[in-house]
Amino acid sequence: MRRQWTRLLLALTAGLLTATLVWQTLTRERAPLPTPTPEAEAPVLVAARDLGARTLLGPEDVTVITLPVRARHPQALTRPEEAIGRVVRYPLTAGEQILAGKLADDRRSASLADIIPPGKRAVAIQVSEVIGVGGLLQPGDKVDILALFDKQTYGKDAAFLLLQNVEVLAVAQTTLTETEEPASTTPLNRLSGPTPTPAAKAPAPPPARPTPKPQPQAKTVTVAVTPEEAQRLALAEKNASLRLALRPVGDNAVVELPEATLTTLRAPVEPPLAQITAVRFSPTNARAGDTLKVEITVKNTSPQVLKSQGPNPEFTYVQGQTYHSQNFPSEPGKIRVGVSFEGRPAAPFPYRWGLGGDLPPGATTTVVGFIKLTYDLKPTNFWAGLILEPATVLQDNVGTTLITVVPANVAVIAVDVANVRSGPDLASSVISQLRYGTEVPILGQEKDWYRVKLPDGREGYVAAGWIIAPQRGG
Repeated sequence: MRRQWTRLLLALTAGLLTATLVWQTLTRERAPLPTPTPEAEAPVLVAARDLGARTLLGPEDVTVITLPVRARHPQALTRPEEAIGRVVRYPLTAGEQILAGKLADDRRSASLADIIPPGKRAVAIQVSEVIGVGGLLQPGDKVDILALFDKQTYGKDAAFLLLQNVEVLAVAQTTLTETEEPASTTPLNRLSGPTPTPAAKAPAPPPARPTPKPQPQAKTVTVAVTPEEAQRLALAEKNASLRLALRPVGDNAVVELPEATLTTLRAPVEPPLAQITAVRFSPTNARAGDTLKVEITVKNTSPQVLKSQGPNPEFTYVQGQTYHSQNFPSEPGKIRVGVSFEGRPAAPFPYRWGLGGDLPPGATTTVVGFIKLTYDLKPTNFWAGLILEPATVLQDNVGTTLITVVPANVAVIAVDVANVRSGPDLASSVISQLRYGTEVPILGQEKDWYRVKLPDGREGYVAAGWIIAPQRGG
């Protein structure tokens, strides 16, 4: 009898305990959730599109977005008027915060040497109104340089494209740094905004892009070329007549053309088989181990069906491989797209992809390919091309994009000078400074600060916004 009462008492106790736990759980679930505190936000000026170094910023190049305060870089600008009319010192990608240290005040104080692209030389050539595109050539334009040889010098009368996609640095003594300012009666203060007037309610409009005047009397044009191209240009100018052919804005393609001779003048000009109309590389800042995605859009501009071959779109190469090493040798007469880069690739356009099938006349397709990045790479230009196998390049240097690959545990300083602090906050003391482009090992991360190892062996913290923060590849 006593055992039965004991069992009954234990059962009642367990039931009461269970009921209590259920009641507490239901009470917690019915309790209203605390209202989250809205995170403070701030306006930030970002690039509206990819911007190359030395770009003169206009209203269409920048836009204002709202970000959490913790995500805003300390040096980020906040208003368009702080950037419009200034010059990009280092390339910016679309959506990147625009930092004060990445802009130059203006181009009027810059000399010709300041605007020569890295690895290039400024070379002047003699021109006339005819040679210089009717005197309408302007600094910043891109041209092709044609060389016309006579029989006495070259063995036959011939013309060919000597250099393609060459940047004009100056026309006569006018560079892009000395363009004429447009007339305006409204002064603009970049740092404090438009000058207020009693009647004005809205801010003054931003200044228009300055436009150089045509110079039909110019006797020289200065172009940016590599040292090897400078040799060829000097030799051609001495022994041939030169002509400059102006390129449309945004056209960076390089074409392969046979020389023109007197016997080919009456031959029909054949349209190109196909044309690359768009190229995109992403990410542009990556870490070793990421995958570079390549998107190339091709249009069949011929009246015939274009035949292609493998590898099919979506194929992934590993950095250092080639189409040949992966058993996709050239099939003569087939069309493929390819990717090449600065330096010494193992083969011309080592990364090649097929179109995914036959391409009918007038049709367009986008080829997507991938490259697995296995080791670090200094900032290097990558570009796309169109190949008629086995070796005819129909288009070259299309969509040239600067790609940086850093080791997975390395940060690259992205501002002129970055303060290194003793702790992960602005209140911590500055223990050192690192200049633009310096690479430092990453030891860890605390919120918006990276703990890094300095060249002298010490450790410190750098703000996340002051380093290259590569996007993760797909």
